[in-house]
Amino acid sequence: MIDVEDRYRGGGTGGMADLVFDMIQAADMDCRPDFYKHIVLSGGSSMYPGLPSRLEKDIKARYLKDILKGDKSRLNKLKLRIEDPPRRRNMVFLGASVLGDIMKDRDDFWISREDWAEKGVAAVVH
Repeated sequence: MIDVEDRYRGGGTGGMADLVFDMIQAADMDCRPDFYKHIVLSGGSSMYPGLPSRLEKDIKARYLKDILKGDKSRLNKLKLRIEDPPRRRNMVFLGASVLGDIMKDRDDFWISREDWAEKGVAAVVH
């Protein structure tokens, strides 16, 4: 769960735009332009009407404030693209299903119910 209180007023971690912006800015400088151009929404929670445009607006505002220091003349150089595929509601499930199918014959990928009952999370962490 994301605490969307405005962290600049002393609360929370910020909203989704802040999380995305901070992740991109924490990445290698050479990777940042590609990350800004390929933000992909997936999962049922991304289906809220207006979410992609709101996310774009908020990321641009944060970029203008923190990176460009208010210089609006350079904002058009930011290449920002939010991809919101129409079938994104089920993309996480579909991806997990494909991965499960690919890995079904690899015993080292799975744990047994007995291992889980005996070791818990330690059975998964190597």
